[in-house]
Amino acid sequence: ILIMDRMADMIGSLHTCSFNLRTGQDVQDPDHGTITRFTDHEVYMTGPDRMHVNSIGAAAHKGYWYNGWQVAYYNFTEHNYGFMEAPENIIATIDELHHRYGLDFPAADFFYPTFTDDVIAQSTSIRYLGTTHMDGKECFRIVAHGKDQSVQLWIANDAAFLPVHFIITDHTQNNAQYEGAFANWVMNPDIPEQLYEFMPPPGAAQVTIVPRTAN
Repeated sequence: ILIMDRMADMIGSLHTCSFNLRTGQDVQDPDHGTITRFTDHEVYMTGPDRMHVNSIGAAAHKGYWYNGWQVAYYNFTEHNYGFMEAPENIIATIDELHHRYGLDFPAADFFYPTFTDDVIAQSTSIRYLGTTHMDGKECFRIVAHGKDQSVQLWIANDAAFLPVHFIITDHTQNNAQYEGAFANWVMNPDIPEQLYEFMPPPGAAQVTIVPRTAN
């Protein structure tokens, strides 16, 4: 619990950050059964109300720009874009876009102030398994088991205590897994405000993004 709290406190203390994240998600393929699809994300954040995510996967290349009052979405693959109104901070925006549009931002849970409490609430046991090496770093390893899901965490055993790797197993979906590997953490970089402003590329088509739920 202390290790997770230290990690959450460190992330919460950052004014700006950037990192790379490679995620893998189990999906059902009609021809091949369960397969894992990987996506590479480039993430920039300036608290409390700026975020940019650039995601490249097998199916599509997508970008999101949040400037404090709206989220711009651009599909590089289809060459179209749209806008979504958003609340006035990053966490509320992540919640809103998930609820209304079904959008999931990569590793969003790590940026919630309630991260440790959320893990405790969904777990029947939490165990510290000592230190091990993961992705080239010495890490604390924590495993939390719950009825609906289990979580494995690797947190860097260094001054920063930042997350290195995670695996989430969904017991309600035939033990499908979602995993992520962090890289290139930069704490409090100087990020220009212009990075969070979207400018439609020439010839891109504007589309209307329809929410799946009402407000």
